[in-house]
Amino acid sequence: MPGILEKLRILGEAAKYDLCASTASPRAHTPGSIGRVAASGVCHSFLPDGRCISLLKVLITNQCIHDCAYCINSTSNRTDFKKNVTSFKPDELARLTIAFYLRNYIEGLFLSSGVGKSAECQAEIIYETLKLLRKNYNFDGYIHAKVLPGIGRDELRRISELADRVSLNVELPNKSRFSETCSTKDYDNDIIKVTKLLPEFKTQGLIPAGYTTQYVIGAAEETDKELLESIFSFYDTNWEFKRQYYSTCLPIQSEIRVFPREFFRREHRLYQIDWLRRIYKFSPKELFTILNDDGYIPLREDPKVSLARNNTELFPLDVNIANYRELMRVPGIGHLSATRIIKLQKQKVTITKAEQLKSIGVVLKRALPFLTIGSKTQLTMEKFWQT
Repeated sequence: MPGILEKLRILGEAAKYDLCASTASPRAHTPGSIGRVAASGVCHSFLPDGRCISLLKVLITNQCIHDCAYCINSTSNRTDFKKNVTSFKPDELARLTIAFYLRNYIEGLFLSSGVGKSAECQAEIIYETLKLLRKNYNFDGYIHAKVLPGIGRDELRRISELADRVSLNVELPNKSRFSETCSTKDYDNDIIKVTKLLPEFKTQGLIPAGYTTQYVIGAAEETDKELLESIFSFYDTNWEFKRQYYSTCLPIQSEIRVFPREFFRREHRLYQIDWLRRIYKFSPKELFTILNDDGYIPLREDPKVSLARNNTELFPLDVNIANYRELMRVPGIGHLSATRIIKLQKQKVTITKAEQLKSIGVVLKRALPFLTIGSKTQLTMEKFWQT
């Protein structure tokens, strides 16, 4: 039976596939080095006030009864890893969390798990861990708990009473794609039925930091159109998801440990589309126009630039009279720089030079073809498309 630090090494490594913030670019690992993020037991999350906090990120067990093709802990992929199957007891993980907290290593806990013997049994173990932290140790730190597929209503409620945020990984965009990768879970009963309980608990004052989900990109033959239909549905219905995350499906048996950046480009484009919908408030109808005939996001071009290319009649905008919504549609202008431009307009400050835009955070190379400063366009669109 491995000791507690060996359990932490194994279960911290296994937790790296669950996301609570955007993925970091992988880099080569030198034995004996420090600062490695790919296989770490600590992750970072951001609070509503913008503060970044460190979380102990760990599975309570890597044992699982499901056969998900994309998961290293599934019954279909576990043959070469049986010697590393292990679990924390609730009191072990609670004591470890508090020990790390008291040493100022962490400020909270990100707790995930395999589905052990059953969803109900494992949910009880997760609940007991959170209960020990909240009641016995009086721990008021941030806790993000993963919800297991097929969990019952009562078990979900009890976990929601103790966690700040919960998440249930939908993994695939629809029932058909879901069945391509797993034969032991039911999309409607184990995922959607549980998901529909989350808004109800949120309105009752539980899970104050909301709830999220995650997709495994490339686990089946899903198109980006299928993914976006699911993503927009979760944002635009009364389900009110706080965030959705995207994780590239990596070959489990691959000898490659550092993949080229291009391998993750589809994941990156999905995050950009997510941002355009969630923060920039582009409509789903507009965002679907980016897709090619096969239903995929073009990988060679930023989606915001693609949208601008498809709506050239809107540009160029006069930066001194354009409103916030119009400015947010310009590549190279984000919320902060658009807010600063509007503030200058209200102060009757006229922008006369491109350098003024640069000083307030506008990315000139991307923005100039779509703006006029006074009566002058700084760079024609035709020339921009040639660069």
